[in-house]
Amino acid sequence: MIVQMDNNNNHATIVYEYPLLERVRTYLRLEHILQALQPDTPVTLQNYTRYFSALFAILDLCERSDVRTDVQKDLERRKAQLKVWAQHPDVNQDSLEQTSNHVNHALQAIQPINRVGSNLKQDRLLSAIRQRFAMPGGTCNFDVPQLHFWLHQPQQVRDGDAARWWSELEILVNGLLLELELMRGQARFQPVSAPNGLLQESTEPLSLLRIRVPADLAAYPVISGHKQRFSIRFLRYEPINGKASVDEQVDFELARCP
Repeated sequence: MIVQMDNNNNHATIVYEYPLLERVRTYLRLEHILQALQPDTPVTLQNYTRYFSALFAILDLCERSDVRTDVQKDLERRKAQLKVWAQHPDVNQDSLEQTSNHVNHALQAIQPINRVGSNLKQDRLLSAIRQRFAMPGGTCNFDVPQLHFWLHQPQQVRDGDAARWWSELEILVNGLLLELELMRGQARFQPVSAPNGLLQESTEPLSLLRIRVPADLAAYPVISGHKQRFSIRFLRYEPINGKASVDEQVDFELARCP
């Protein structure tokens, strides 16, 4: 679940997201990890553990599932969907053409890729330190002297290596973030109410739920379900008389993303 502040309205709100498909779950996890792997942030003695942990987590997720194929299939569906929308008389053709160009460019870039991060497995430094990052305190200089040496190289050397590693992921990342942007953009927030703090719905197939609640609400949503049925229950951050469940009506906003 991703939590982010949204201050577009006059009142501060918090947006929670919940994936209803396994591949979307992977997309959101990758998006979350990427926050620690920005290509314009130098790798230093102060942030290297966060950087490498994020890099190895992305590789692990890509090895467990064929993210590249999933993203390609989703973008191809978007391309077909945009062609249908182009026939609608009220569609903004300029905006649609711009989106179509982004999708086509992402597809052309991702199609030739065989396996994401395959070259990173051959990198001598990454191979030497990857397993150590799973061990508590495993990155001490006596455990991985290669890393200690690398961290004391000039910043431009580290920047060059980080840019090379990022180039192995950039095409996938661009396609994934575009797919998430289009997915989120398909649904607007609508006001809903949860009687006794609980909302349950059966619905058409969905990919993602987005829940927007007031920041001053002393409760958070716990979501469960699958693509055609879900439930949202609000729990108090601090239980009252040992009871965590909210038993009064909660008004919030919900976006159902297909």
